[in-house]
Amino acid sequence: MHDDLHQKITNLEKDILQIENDMPEFVRLKYEDGIKKSIQQLESDLKYLSVLANGAPIDKNEDRRIMDFLRIHYNNLQKLSIST
Repeated sequence: MHDDLHQKITNLEKDILQIENDMPEFVRLKYEDGIKKSIQQLESDLKYLSVLANGAPIDKNEDRRIMDFLRIHYNNLQKLSIST
């Protein structure tokens, strides 16, 4: 169970990073549907990661790392939402 949870967290983090990496190209191409869908998916993934991390039986260092990741990427989401 713990490995499955850790894999879900890892996959969400990778998905979040991929979405953020794709966004500049969408903005450059003025691909509005892609931008909107990406922002919605990013918001959804961040919320899900937060829920998983808050209920997860993980050690203190891993919890801190995930919380730092969430803080950074929520800030990125706010910047994306404002600039689009």
